[in-house]
Amino acid sequence: MVLALFLAGPGTASAATSVTFGITPTTPVYGSAATFSGAVTPAVPGELVRLIADTGAGYTVLGSTTTAANGTYAFSMAATAPGSYAAQAPGATSPAVVLALRPRLTARIVGLPYPGSRLVVRGRLTPATSGALTLRIGTRSWAVSLRPDGNYSARLPTPHGGRHTARVTFAPDPGYAVTQVSRRYRIRTPYLAIGSYGRAVLALERRLRDLRYSVRHVNKFFGVDTYEAVLAFQKVHWMSRSGHVGSKVWNKLGRAAIPKARHPRGAHIEVDKTRQVLFEVRRGRVVRVIHVSTGATGNTPIGRWHVYWKQAGLNSHGMYYSLYWFRGFAIHGYASVPAWPASHGCVRIPMWLAPGLYSRWSMGSTVYVYYS
Repeated sequence: MVLALFLAGPGTASAATSVTFGITPTTPVYGSAATFSGAVTPAVPGELVRLIADTGAGYTVLGSTTTAANGTYAFSMAATAPGSYAAQAPGATSPAVVLALRPRLTARIVGLPYPGSRLVVRGRLTPATSGALTLRIGTRSWAVSLRPDGNYSARLPTPHGGRHTARVTFAPDPGYAVTQVSRRYRIRTPYLAIGSYGRAVLALERRLRDLRYSVRHVNKFFGVDTYEAVLAFQKVHWMSRSGHVGSKVWNKLGRAAIPKARHPRGAHIEVDKTRQVLFEVRRGRVVRVIHVSTGATGNTPIGRWHVYWKQAGLNSHGMYYSLYWFRGFAIHGYASVPAWPASHGCVRIPMWLAPGLYSRWSMGSTVYVYYS
């Protein structure tokens, strides 16, 4: 890369015996101003001095200037090419100085700072071909992929609440110097309950949705649907069934995975009487988790059943969009779905979920009912 040229001043007929040369700062940031300076002996005002450099293709003249009355000279220009630099006057050339550049490295943290949420560090390395990046958090490290324009984005782990430091370190190619940037961030675990509103609720709803818990709206508002999804999550993980979210729930969310089906094959419905949840399973994988309430006396029959009758709408017993699978036992929407067994034997689900479940499962669909 050729740096900007400076116009040469008038030369003289004298011959220099020595030329000193230095670079300030010794390791400039890529693209910033660097000063190349020294002195010519003997000191003759107006002596022609050229800046020469080998940046990979042999020495080239980058610019010229003239000396002051005391023999000093200086060039100032943007440092954009590492290599060997020297100054040349008639009769003498300075010793070469190797210039290494410190690349420009930026970093910022964006996203939702809550357990299990998507939080990333983004930035840019300039020039993009100057080396490789690594993300370090505590004792862990990951290689960071660079795009051709030098931009990068790396996801930060968010398994639990607390304060952390993300360090993006640079391993230089020849001609560049080591550098790094650090950014501190905090993973928050605020208390949330019905009526809460804001980014924390948005993070909660997104995380529940990603883990397949049924949430009607992802809208920053902790409504009844969010409460019921939290209940289902607490049930699956054997936690206290409060429907509220505190640090214990947040930290569990940060490390949780999608629940596994008891019967990991095919498409079916599973009702876990012990945990009081319903799993919708497709191709052996849980695609939806629903908070339920089964028989108060434990009379909901266990076993393998099939949907033999579907009844749309609301019947005289308050059952809404019912899927019957054994005698008068059905999965249906109901106005009251507490966190414990409370029905006459059917599997109650929240009213807003009933039409969707009804439409997704046809006559003959398999229903498993079991204890954990």
